[in-house]
Amino acid sequence: MAKTNIRIIGKKGSKTCGIIVKEANIKRYTGKKNKADVLVNFGLTGKKMEAFLKRFPSARRIPTINKYCGYSKLNVINKVKVKDVRVPDSKLTLSGKDNKKEWIEKKFNSMGGKGIRLARKKGRMVKKYYQKFISNRYYELRIHMFLWMDDCKVQKRLGDPKEITWNYKTGGHFVTVHNPTSYQIFKEAINTSKVVLETLGMAFGAVDFIVDKEYNLYFLEVNSAPGVSGLSDHIYIEAFKRLKDLPLKEVLRYTRR
Repeated sequence: MAKTNIRIIGKKGSKTCGIIVKEANIKRYTGKKNKADVLVNFGLTGKKMEAFLKRFPSARRIPTINKYCGYSKLNVINKVKVKDVRVPDSKLTLSGKDNKKEWIEKKFNSMGGKGIRLARKKGRMVKKYYQKFISNRYYELRIHMFLWMDDCKVQKRLGDPKEITWNYKTGGHFVTVHNPTSYQIFKEAINTSKVVLETLGMAFGAVDFIVDKEYNLYFLEVNSAPGVSGLSDHIYIEAFKRLKDLPLKEVLRYTRR
């Protein structure tokens, strides 16, 4: 059975995209001469996607995995909330009745925890929204989810309770969860991740949660182009090698036109 001819598109300089190209042997799409049955979009959104399609108009006709993944973080929160997914309270404006000490500021579009800080004022902000801070957080979770895989990888992220974000710059670090389906909280996160991706029309992503000290699970965001470290690069290599080996008919199930 012939393998599906998959090509990848992504942000210039993306380390993860480069790893997939090199280790999973999935070439980049470079126009008509570089024929493809299916494209994989690794994080191109908004103006960057528009610029790519203007440069390579032939790509418009090719079925694409994660074709639409440019929703703002607040938009994503509102979309999945309708599906009964638990999320932290999030809104555009703080009123006079709100205690700003209980809220944080987040950018509509950001990576790596950039722009997250304690709320400094009330009212409405430019290109930002407010989110209720989960002060009794226990740990964070990242679910590396691929709808074409039978299982997914689960990682805990730990950090200093005094820090608002637990990214690498503030000392946060991931540890791998082994046998995650043996624990109810991880099974809930896995099932919720599937709901999130299907709601957004995505086939893969790194889905982030907070778990509080009462073991309540809160969805935070989904990353369409997650960065990797030595702890997670093999996850993406394995997943995209598997995708490349699937028959075209099956791969097309995960695409959008």
